[in-house]
Amino acid sequence: MNDLLYKSFMTILSSTWNHVIDKPHHAAAFVAIWYYIELLYMMNIAIFFYPPMLISLVGIILGIVLSIHILKVYIGNTINVIIHIFVMDIHIAYSAGLTIAAILLDTAWYSVLIAVFRDIMAVIEFLLVYTITEEE
Repeated sequence: MNDLLYKSFMTILSSTWNHVIDKPHHAAAFVAIWYYIELLYMMNIAIFFYPPMLISLVGIILGIVLSIHILKVYIGNTINVIIHIFVMDIHIAYSAGLTIAAILLDTAWYSVLIAVFRDIMAVIEFLLVYTITEEE
């Protein structure tokens, strides 16, 4: 029984890996869902500096634009994939900076937990940027 589960798991893992290598923009579109959480995080910070109604309106507009962008990245629109590569590159640098700040400052455990999740996403994004731009 365990041998059958192992073989089916490895078959699924192998087919998924081949799909990611063949079409890395599909995986990049799924990883981009993390940007909704980043958008909410930025809205929580910006609400202290700007009126809440303005932040809500900007958040809704950015959420709609992000949704359209993710769909176009999944479809494979070349311009959106190039834009997404730049966004992932910026997010990688942003994640590294916030991780260093979380390490150097005395932060709460939930801030460190967010930094860890952000770093996991940054590593996945780094691999996707490499995979997408490997041919150029």
